[in-house]
Amino acid sequence: MNQFEPHEDIFSILDVKRFFYLLWSWTWLILLAGLSVGAVAYVVSIRTIPIYQTSARLLVSDPPSTRSLDTTSMVSTQSMTGTYREMLVDWVVLQGVIDRLNLNVTPAAIQNEIIVTTISGTQLLVVTVRDPDPNRAKDIANTLGQVFADHIRELQTQRYSASQTGLAKQVSDMEQQINVTTQAISTVTNSAEKLQLEARLTQYRSLYANLVTNFEQVRLAEAQTSTNVVVSQPAVTTEQVIPKTNTNVLLGFLAGALLAMLVVILIDVLDDTLKNPDQIRQKLNLAILGMITIHPTEDNKPISLMQPRSPAAESFRSLRTNLTFSSVDKPIHRILITSTMPQEGKTTVSANLAVVFAQGEKKVILIDADLRKPQIHRRFGLSNRVGLSELFVSSWDVLPQVIQTGALPELGVITSGGLPPNPSELLSSQKMAHILERINQDFSLIIIDTPPVLSVTDACALAPAVDGVLLVAQPGKTRMHEFQQAIQQLRSVNANILGVVLNDVDPGNRKYGYYYGRYGAGYSNYYEDNSGKRKRSKSAAAQKTSA
Repeated sequence: MNQFEPHEDIFSILDVKRFFYLLWSWTWLILLAGLSVGAVAYVVSIRTIPIYQTSARLLVSDPPSTRSLDTTSMVSTQSMTGTYREMLVDWVVLQGVIDRLNLNVTPAAIQNEIIVTTISGTQLLVVTVRDPDPNRAKDIANTLGQVFADHIRELQTQRYSASQTGLAKQVSDMEQQINVTTQAISTVTNSAEKLQLEARLTQYRSLYANLVTNFEQVRLAEAQTSTNVVVSQPAVTTEQVIPKTNTNVLLGFLAGALLAMLVVILIDVLDDTLKNPDQIRQKLNLAILGMITIHPTEDNKPISLMQPRSPAAESFRSLRTNLTFSSVDKPIHRILITSTMPQEGKTTVSANLAVVFAQGEKKVILIDADLRKPQIHRRFGLSNRVGLSELFVSSWDVLPQVIQTGALPELGVITSGGLPPNPSELLSSQKMAHILERINQDFSLIIIDTPPVLSVTDACALAPAVDGVLLVAQPGKTRMHEFQQAIQQLRSVNANILGVVLNDVDPGNRKYGYYYGRYGAGYSNYYEDNSGKRKRSKSAAAQKTSA
């Protein structure tokens, strides 16, 4: 297993870690968004008119005639409590509250401030009032209970008032008849007439007694069937319910932070660039052979040559080791190095890889097959007067003149030479295959720098003539769909893709810094230069170089 490839069993755990690392890397933005929204919530809250709330309880007493434990009476009581809950906000009741408190509002305005609820399993009504004035809220709650109790008594009195009025009139009339008859008896002298009046008086008194009895029965019936509503717990205290500043600030902070998280995740999902090695390994089934950190250069010279003890140079040596073991059964003698698009670092990788192979006492030749925008001669400070293009039109006698020394005894360099009009045809020709075979006689390893795959067809034209292709990608720059397209083009010509090198990796980058640390591509921030002094490696975008 390649040292950069994680075990399959830990992918799910690593995905969760990547998710948390992504959020952690954007903590400043998440906190800033949360604090901003929380501050807005605070400003809005302190500018909002405060609303105060208070509550009073009303007890609905059963009529004496229905006080029993049977199911029917219980259902009747619950139904009555529900009815009273609706009647409490009738406009006639609310108008009574307005009149008693001398308020300059409408019943509709008060109705919007009142919430009436029932307590399950009880005969209690809870009247909740919300108002900008805490004292007025208490007054409305308490007065509402009193006005409603009076209103209920008035309604119940009206049920028996007609009967009581009629019986009272009959009792009064009968009293008058009794008085008149009594006076007549006292003045009459005729015994027969007197007996007749006394019989009539006895009848009147009997009727009077019956009327009085009926009147008392009506009054008793009213008392037995009337419901009593009393304020069992008046409103005493109030609390501010709007705005709840602390709650609003907390919710605002959480909402802002959550929104920022969603934005970060959305941006990460929509970002089509390569961000981590797992994308290459899982989706494309390619090995990650190396990770090269951002490193400073001196006049674009290979860092492996200028600072062989630097962390970046060690990364190239690690790449060399992985390439050596990537194909044990079939040794690799020709490596083509390319990228998807320009400025991803293929020339940097080519030059440094050739240097570290030569430092390992392997006889290496670096060929600049980028016959459109050659860079190798600049990296090593060589002349480009003659080079690869001259080998296509000259005899083998010119070969010693074409091969230049690349600052190391074991390193040879063939620059591009003159730029031909038809690079793709030359690189795919039999002549190019013969050139490679001839060079292999003197060098054990050939490293070929070619143009990007998607820019021109040069790399695909030359790929069948080499033992393997090394793709260079830059996290945060190389787009996934372009990278996949480059791989498809290489595979369409049966190219042997050895793996991928991630170049210009920034360990502190929010997009892929977690993977850099996870795959162990980083080394100490300090190294010794050629003079033996301890130096701190720099990681700044301005210092990197990509070609």
